[in-house]
Amino acid sequence: MITIIILLILATISIQSLTNTGLFAKANEAKEKTENKQKEESKILENYLAQMNSITFSNVDKTNTNPEGAMPKKAVVIEGDANKGIVIKDSNENEWTWIEVPMSVTAGKTSDNEIEEALKTYASDYREGKTGQNLNWTDEWYEGCGMSESDYNTTKGKMLQSIKTNGGFWISRYEIGDNTATTNNTTRTSDSGITGVAVSKANQIPYNWVTCSQAQTLAKGMSADSSKISSLPFGIQWDLTCKFLETKTELTKDDIKTNSTNWGNYKNNSLTLSRGKYIINPWKSSSIWKNFNEDTENYVKNSQTTNDVNYKQLLTTGASEETKKMNIYDLSGNVWKWTLEHATSNTSTPCSDRGGSLYSNGSDIPGAYRDNNGTTVRNDDISFFSALY
Repeated sequence: MITIIILLILATISIQSLTNTGLFAKANEAKEKTENKQKEESKILENYLAQMNSITFSNVDKTNTNPEGAMPKKAVVIEGDANKGIVIKDSNENEWTWIEVPMSVTAGKTSDNEIEEALKTYASDYREGKTGQNLNWTDEWYEGCGMSESDYNTTKGKMLQSIKTNGGFWISRYEIGDNTATTNNTTRTSDSGITGVAVSKANQIPYNWVTCSQAQTLAKGMSADSSKISSLPFGIQWDLTCKFLETKTELTKDDIKTNSTNWGNYKNNSLTLSRGKYIINPWKSSSIWKNFNEDTENYVKNSQTTNDVNYKQLLTTGASEETKKMNIYDLSGNVWKWTLEHATSNTSTPCSDRGGSLYSNGSDIPGAYRDNNGTTVRNDDISFFSALY
């Protein structure tokens, strides 16, 4: 009992001491300041989001396209001018660019087959791949594409009907990046598998070393809105993207289907980097990622036409403004992009990838180029875009 009494006396003295020195008051004051700061930051964020949501679309021909109707829930517009390339950011902070496909193209068409044929006719200049390739591959299911036959056909049908209804679709603004590799500043390897989250953001290490099936799995998980589908682009969507760039930019058909050297990251082109990182000879385990301002001599000097390995440099997403067309980066070069096309004439290599890579010449492998690979193929220069509809 004596011990308890002594402890109570000491506790009383301690409380009085704390009160007299004003520690309780100071603690309450600090708490109040923290809460006020949090309220202030929350208000700033709300104002910022309100400003982004207040951005309206401009230069949009509403009789032919409806990007607003195709927007996923909680997405915000970060570029609303159709002449520059409409860009939105979804609730996962992935960025998507609108590909306009005029509603007049599919007017009067109702069935999936009718819509598909109309779209093929509209984008016919790019159905063969590169000029002279004559590779009119089909959007049909095959074993190893990453979906069951039923899912493939259902997804394709929704894609076609969405294009007709909305006059377009969304494509990732950037080559898809691997957030884990970017955070760790590491180069993916042949046995990396699916280890990170796929994102459409700037300054990301491309999500390479994935098979077509793995890429489809990653693309499918990117939609932040359960009412929207994300997937690898179907072949017709790649063709429509090429057609969109032809109609909306200074690029000619030849720039897209014959020689894309001047707007892609190829071994025979030089680019000025404005952000991000690059890695020389990415297949080497000893190669390291460098910030663009540390050693850009190889990129800012005159174009090279040799096979010098120093001109084979993989870039992070959106590293050069010279590769941007209508707010889409790197449609040609940097890494190959998987699509859901079926190379029907190549039974052992049925998967399709398009657009060339850092190891290609832009005159040999332009943006519209079609290549085919096996279902188990993955490499340091193969990644993907994602479509949203």
